[in-house]
Amino acid sequence: MALQIRKKSNYYRMHAKFLKILALTVVSVFFILPSSAQTLELGLFGGGSYYLGEMNTGIHFKNTNPAYGILGRINANRRWAYTLSYYRGTIEGTDNMTGRIVPQDYSFKTTVNDISATASFNFLEYFTGSKRHFWTPYLFGGVAFSFSNLANSIAVPFGFGFKFGISKHLGLGLEWGMRKTVTDYLDGVNFTEYQSGMDLGKDKTSTWDWYNFFGINITYKINLRSRLKCNQDGW
Repeated sequence: MALQIRKKSNYYRMHAKFLKILALTVVSVFFILPSSAQTLELGLFGGGSYYLGEMNTGIHFKNTNPAYGILGRINANRRWAYTLSYYRGTIEGTDNMTGRIVPQDYSFKTTVNDISATASFNFLEYFTGSKRHFWTPYLFGGVAFSFSNLANSIAVPFGFGFKFGISKHLGLGLEWGMRKTVTDYLDGVNFTEYQSGMDLGKDKTSTWDWYNFFGINITYKINLRSRLKCNQDGW
């Protein structure tokens, strides 16, 4: 048992160390980028949040609750952008969805606060204010930290969305993103410990919980360079 506990402890320390290095790298990039960035966008987010875990093993958008947030985005060029955001949303689940959780009839509802730093890649050239390059689908990924009254965790955010330039300074975005945490206590219950009789040697990564956001964001563009070249594409 002592050996199993040590293996578990070393496993989690290794993952925590890797994610800390990744987080420091992302934060460093955000400090370096403004000197070469073209534009800054500040905006608001509104949409929904939901949970995936032992009490909802794969039904997306089930038990969706309202979510909201703020974001800042640095556009390095027409393909790459870097976003720092704070989102807040409620997630919930009940045991009667699956009948697998002990104790029976367990339910939870909690508010999750998410701070994310992500990089996004535009499939098409895009900048807010362009009449030619005014929309694009994009993918994003990065690192996040979540905190709630049930658990705090580092998370890996990733997802996709669409951007639309609606005026010289305003942009509209549709986005769906998932957050893979490194905890099984986001819902207040460790499923593996209940089912395995405290088998600490078992790999628990498959039971780590998820929380997810989807919605709309609207941003306002600020030019960081006084002579931003639009190639006669702008408004």
